[in-house]
Amino acid sequence: MECIEIYTSADGHSNFRTIQAFEPSPVLFKGVAVSLSSPLPCESVLMHEFDGDYFLGWHNPPSRQYVVVLDGELEISVQGPDTAQRFPAGAVFVAGDLQGTGHTTRAIRSGRALVVNLRG
Repeated sequence: MECIEIYTSADGHSNFRTIQAFEPSPVLFKGVAVSLSSPLPCESVLMHEFDGDYFLGWHNPPSRQYVVVLDGELEISVQGPDTAQRFPAGAVFVAGDLQGTGHTTRAIRSGRALVVNLRG
């Protein structure tokens, strides 16, 4: 699956890039053919509910995170040429800029996001 990752570049600034995540492979599960990705260990999973006026200034995530937007829409901004990306309901992105200038998060529409904090 293709998704956007927010990462820290060599100059210490957060940027966006497209990565492949959760590559499924065909397997038999209780006699049924399905496609599953390899499991990833996680530290915690939480639900983030946000209002339409939600704004979180410059910050870095506490750990590498998969964010699944369930309802609403978020806009993530970084410094540099590609300054903002919007993530509507159904979008998945990776917050992986653990150091450096970080990013901002703003709600375009109120909603909910599932945040998976990865281990290691």
